[in-house]
Amino acid sequence: MCQLTCISEVGEKNSWINNLLQMRVIILRKAKRNTIFLKNKLIAILGLKGQTINSSNSVQTGIRPGDWVKVKSKDEIRKILDDREKYKGCMFIDEMYEYCGKTYKVFKVIDYFFDEARQKMCKSRDTVILDGVVCSGRQRLYKVSCDRNCFFFWHLAWLEKVE
Repeated sequence: MCQLTCISEVGEKNSWINNLLQMRVIILRKAKRNTIFLKNKLIAILGLKGQTINSSNSVQTGIRPGDWVKVKSKDEIRKILDDREKYKGCMFIDEMYEYCGKTYKVFKVIDYFFDEARQKMCKSRDTVILDGVVCSGRQRLYKVSCDRNCFFFWHLAWLEKVE
């Protein structure tokens, strides 16, 4: 039996306070993203950000599940991110910086994924999941932390293959 056929029996409706707190999170998250964008634009205008790395040289091919990769340093990754902290549409979130400079095994190459926010399947390129590297669920904006343990998506431009 599919789990989705009986999910309403398990779930409990959110109180109006929880709904209000979730709306607050949505607003604050958008404000944070816009603040980062404006900060990066200002840095670019003032010429404080270094030169970006040529994307054709930064992406390695031939990375497969089981290969070992090293996450590039914080500075190297920041140089290739745009004003919205993205590289070719793939966002590098704050929590991912703690993995910089460390070595991990590639768990899976991502070709397609389901975007829950837009409710559709999306195609991706040069994206992998690293073994054991998951979101901790720590949330500053929520009362409780998330327990989903979602994998981070890593663009190959942020990784170096270890021989």
